[in-house]
Amino acid sequence: MRATRYDINNATTAAEALDEAHLNWEAQPVGLITENGISVIDHRAIIRSDNNVVIGVVGDRYVPIQNTFAFSFFDTVCLSHQAKYNAAYVFDGGRKVILEASLGDPVEIRKGDEVVRRIQLINTFDGSHPLLAQFTVWRLICSNGLMAFSEMNKCRILHTKNGENKANDALLVIAKGVKYFEHFESLCRELAQRVIDQKVVDAFLKHCFGEEGGTRQKNLIAKVIECYEAGKGTGQGTAWDMYNGYVEWIDHFRSADDETRLANSILGATYLKEQAFSNILKLVK
Repeated sequence: MRATRYDINNATTAAEALDEAHLNWEAQPVGLITENGISVIDHRAIIRSDNNVVIGVVGDRYVPIQNTFAFSFFDTVCLSHQAKYNAAYVFDGGRKVILEASLGDPVEIRKGDEVVRRIQLINTFDGSHPLLAQFTVWRLICSNGLMAFSEMNKCRILHTKNGENKANDALLVIAKGVKYFEHFESLCRELAQRVIDQKVVDAFLKHCFGEEGGTRQKNLIAKVIECYEAGKGTGQGTAWDMYNGYVEWIDHFRSADDETRLANSILGATYLKEQAFSNILKLVK
């Protein structure tokens, strides 16, 4: 998965944010023809209006939700929650587009270790999923993207133009996000107080990597242990350090490719992070 990040510095509205990140293009459905000239009647390609790059192949009933419309209600979320646009992400040339906002001031998990609440709105043009709001936590000391509880951290957004429905969507995102953040951060503080022994470390790594394998697997595990013991903001021997050591490995060392590392930190390794968080909780309860 290829990924590109655009920093947003001056935008106060979703429209300005999309313009700053060069995401104000339209997704246009076009017909498909096989190499030997046969028309494909039940599928269409989706192309970007600015460069004619194909960003999806979908069924003939699929109607793309344009970025300008998909993110238009995000202004209500930001205004109500004192959020600020900070970044946009483009995956695979535009198949997936994410607009991100940071919410409020940093929250302290333990002394000198702060996290920032973020909401990401995800729009796709390949039919992979509907318009979504995703709640994430960003650990400042190490730039780790933390994630847990897949049943709680996402919210579907209705595709409506009605102003009242937009407001209702915004309130739903805010309410669910606040509940998620408070629950997640409370558990993070618990993990930061739980010193673990080698037995817990071994059990956690076994869950993450399976039974002991060859040299490559041993090297991966060794890197996670290094991040746990001497990573950015770790080294205190707690369950919080173990989880963040694993996430640091995912976000910064799992791949040698910059784009892949970015994709892992934002979207690609969500399941691994969620499973790791649930596992470390079980091990210390």
